[in-house]
Amino acid sequence: MKVINLLLFGLFGLFSVPVVAQKMVPHSVRYQTDTVDHAQLRLLTQVTQPNTTFLRLYFAGTQLGEGSYLVLEGADGSRQELRKQDLENWRYSSAYFNGQSVNVSLFAATGDRNTVTVSGLKVSSVPFNQTKNARQAAFSQQATKQSTVTTSAASSVTYPHAKAVGRFTNGSESDGTGWIAPNGAIVATWSQQLRYIEGFDVIEFNVPPSIGTTVRHPSPLDQYPVQMKNPCQSLDLYFKNVPTSYLFYTGWLIFEPLPNGTGLRPGERQQEYFRIATNPSNYTIDAMGDVPVDLFHYGNDNNDLLQGNNTYRTLHVSQTHLLPQNSYLTTGQGDRDRFVLYNMPYWGGSDYGAPITFAGTNVAIGVHNNGNDLNLGSGRGFRDDSFRNELNDFFASNSVYVDPDGLSDPGTGEIHKPFRTANKAANDAPAGAQVYFARGDYYGPTTFTRPMTLRAPVGTVRMGLPFSSARKAAGPTIPPHWLEDGSSPSFDRGSAEEHQVRAYPNPFRDQTEINFPFAEGGPVSVRILTTAGVPITTLPTNNAVLGQTGVYWNGTDQTGVPVPAGLYLVQVNDGNRVLTTKVLKK
Repeated sequence: MKVINLLLFGLFGLFSVPVVAQKMVPHSVRYQTDTVDHAQLRLLTQVTQPNTTFLRLYFAGTQLGEGSYLVLEGADGSRQELRKQDLENWRYSSAYFNGQSVNVSLFAATGDRNTVTVSGLKVSSVPFNQTKNARQAAFSQQATKQSTVTTSAASSVTYPHAKAVGRFTNGSESDGTGWIAPNGAIVATWSQQLRYIEGFDVIEFNVPPSIGTTVRHPSPLDQYPVQMKNPCQSLDLYFKNVPTSYLFYTGWLIFEPLPNGTGLRPGERQQEYFRIATNPSNYTIDAMGDVPVDLFHYGNDNNDLLQGNNTYRTLHVSQTHLLPQNSYLTTGQGDRDRFVLYNMPYWGGSDYGAPITFAGTNVAIGVHNNGNDLNLGSGRGFRDDSFRNELNDFFASNSVYVDPDGLSDPGTGEIHKPFRTANKAANDAPAGAQVYFARGDYYGPTTFTRPMTLRAPVGTVRMGLPFSSARKAAGPTIPPHWLEDGSSPSFDRGSAEEHQVRAYPNPFRDQTEINFPFAEGGPVSVRILTTAGVPITTLPTNNAVLGQTGVYWNGTDQTGVPVPAGLYLVQVNDGNRVLTTKVLKK
């Protein structure tokens, strides 16, 4: 059992930090066009506002014909097209544009009568000083110094699934993280409901670095309006040996992202998502020791206390480990296994809603609710049936899920135990089901004998591919005891011939065994590389024979020097093909 060290601090003085505010500016420009006998694109106006870092246009009263659309172009070359349905999705507004001017043009289709009204602007206002209590900042900085959490920029090369993480914004501020689930919904923390009411109604992906403390918005193609379908769910959380003055809440909120003018939702455009698994119980964490996890999130709302202002509001990954629930939470809170606990410093708000994933994977076990000055992080886990079921049935009560990289084999069709093949879904899904296919390749012919709606909400799906083309690299493994429910021990991207590379234990501290089955004998090489592809060592092997073959790696380089903790690639080559997996050294 790990002991919480409570640090007592005196009260410090107050300090001020610059914050960019925002305001609405009235605007009254109206254009009405008669029907035209041929389609034409016409510049209507250039909307300009000095002394602002961004613009968002509002179009109350605009009426477009079925074939007509607005074309908005920012000073940096960014572009957004808004049709009739897009205007409804955006609640008659635009995405955020960097800079001080936006050109507004109208493509008028033949026979359409259009009315365009620019009714207002949202802009940044002059920075003002916002007073904060320095005690909070001092706690945060001290927690960072003693924290076991490692935080770094989240590269989409090392972590491809980081592309499925977005931030909520109201234009001048970012506050809250959201991420893409297997059905395309956006998972967030419970407190995002209040921020949504306050105007944080847009989620952004592929966010560029900020300039100083000035938020930079991505292309309008990477911004999406969101809407609430159900109210948030939350509970009080009580820690042992923590003063009652500390308030902890855990819960969730699920948003529906709407098409943004491209006709796509974020899962379809980003082509990445997070799988779902139930979080480990207190028994598992206590019995098995460290269970490392990653949290993908954005920085602080004003000062990025962990990384400095140069990385203001950029995407980070914090690497930590799970804490046993019963050792830290008081009794009388129902099933304490519903909650996920870990070391996590205070970040200031933009981290709220981060996915909690098994380290090195895109398998989410819960949603992060908050960190604090005691270095205690908490979230709600998918062991909570209400949370998991709401996400499962968010779009339809008869939802069925299919994922070739699913964690359970055979699966049940639930969001955390998807079917592994299209054939399984065709045979077992009920008539009228909404079947959500994860992006990827599905092999062999499939016949659906009952009416179903097939959806691909998180990327390209290719079905009916020949088995002979089924060659995919293996993915990282998850120890089976972490899953606890009869799931398979990995979510390897195995081929139809079951060519897989497995490492166990993974993560490991002293040594891991790497296994690789091959159907034919021949020379085999096993190399360890960094995630950047730099060779670390080559492991000696015997010639592969029919059946399972394995080698051990003790976490050292070619000269026997231990390598630093982190993520590494294992590359197995038998002369005909190269298979790859990842291992995490603790």
